[in-house]
Amino acid sequence: MINTLQRMAIKLVHQSVQMPLLNPILRIALFALISFVLLLPFSLIATVVIALVDITLIEPQKVLDSPIALLLLTCCFYVPVSIAMFICRRFLDRASLSSLGLTIRNCHMHLLIGFVGGFAMTAFVTLICILIGEASFLGFGDATSLGFAFYLLSLCFQSCMEELTMRGYILQNLLTHYNIALCISATSILFSLLHLMNFAMLPATEAHTAIIGIINIGLFGVVTALLVIRTGTLWTAIGLHWGWNFSCGIVFGSPVSGLAFNEHVMHVSWHGNEILTGGSFGLEGGIITTAILLAVTVWLIWRWRFEPSAWWVKVRKLRAGLIAVISQDKNREVNESH
Repeated sequence: MINTLQRMAIKLVHQSVQMPLLNPILRIALFALISFVLLLPFSLIATVVIALVDITLIEPQKVLDSPIALLLLTCCFYVPVSIAMFICRRFLDRASLSSLGLTIRNCHMHLLIGFVGGFAMTAFVTLICILIGEASFLGFGDATSLGFAFYLLSLCFQSCMEELTMRGYILQNLLTHYNIALCISATSILFSLLHLMNFAMLPATEAHTAIIGIINIGLFGVVTALLVIRTGTLWTAIGLHWGWNFSCGIVFGSPVSGLAFNEHVMHVSWHGNEILTGGSFGLEGGIITTAILLAVTVWLIWRWRFEPSAWWVKVRKLRAGLIAVISQDKNREVNESH
């Protein structure tokens, strides 16, 4: 029975969070549509600017060889996505962007912990490859301070926006309505599928490398989703993503999801078995990475918990409470009519 105290509890929850409009899938669809519409003019502007700098930079691999072009391309994609997300959060979710887990308190610590975690994972995979003879350390690279700084910033922004989009807006909107395991699986599969376009930029990729790569990207999505649910903040997941991409591509010189950078802190020769090293796809295409990601996933599930103050948790509580109240009121009306 829904008593007075329960109704008061629902009222308190309602004061701290508002019920979003529409079904979460419709909200996500509108977010994608608005992002696409806004992306068109931003893409045109970025292409023109890059072409004015150097017409050859329009080629995908050439963009990766130019820190400035990479930063421009990253901004042109994610700035309109940010605008679309702000609009949808304000008018559809009826909540703030910060409520997705972007609160300032202790953000630097969460970001640092995540970055160190991502760096440690790629360092561990690289070390194993070297120890078993699948890779060789050839010395230190020739990364310039300008290139280093630009890649650090652009990859930070890219990681931030990917996490804000996938584990922020999409995952947490789904979590307000659906089963947690289903939401994690759906967003991780989507995250993998979005990386399929990377294969179009590669001259040739072995089928087993592509399959392992897509599986590993999905597992990475599971790890970051579990981190967001466990901590209630996006900063740790952003740091992990940033640390992984930066250390993999710039520090150890391995391609990142098939995209190779021209500046490296270290020269590492990846000459071994592609099943282990990932070959032209990078560390994400090897089974050593699969083992690491599976181990981290199992550990996070074993230490399972969720942050009760998270926005999606409050919406679920409010939704469940309102459904209970409506059901109770309907039953009372039926009883009174008889």
